Amino acid sequence: MLEWDDKYSVGISLIDKEHKNLFVLINKTFYVEDHGGSKEALRVILEQMTDYALTHFKAEEAYMKEFNYPEYQAHKKEHDDFFDHTLVYFDKVVKDDLHVSNELHEYLTQWLVNHIQGSDRQYIDCFKENGLI
Repeated sequence: MLEWDDKYSVGISLIDKEHKNLFVLINKTFYVEDHGGSKEALRVILEQMTDYALTHFKAEEAYMKEFNYPEYQAHKKEHDDFFDHTLVYFDKVVKDDLHVSNELHEYLTQWLVNHIQGSDRQYIDCFKENGLI
């Protein structure tokens, strides 16, 4: 189970709120895995996770463009790679590979924590200098 902690905060309330929602969605994959959930339950959660992540990524990327963030392309590539990976998992779930739930939960958890504590930390100064708090 992934629990929100202040160490994950980027200090920008809107983005922190979105990250917290991603934590909730990731934890749903853990719940499905731990409680023997169905293919349909895992598919729905993965779909929600992907939709929400894409909305969040678009918002972050829009700020990066607006603020002329110099690492925009590298950051966007990480977002695109995440989406590509989730499509692979989605395909596995559709093909009835329910054993993928543990792997999926692990991937989502590691990716989000590493992304927040790594790449997202790099834009904090730029975003705050441009008025996001």
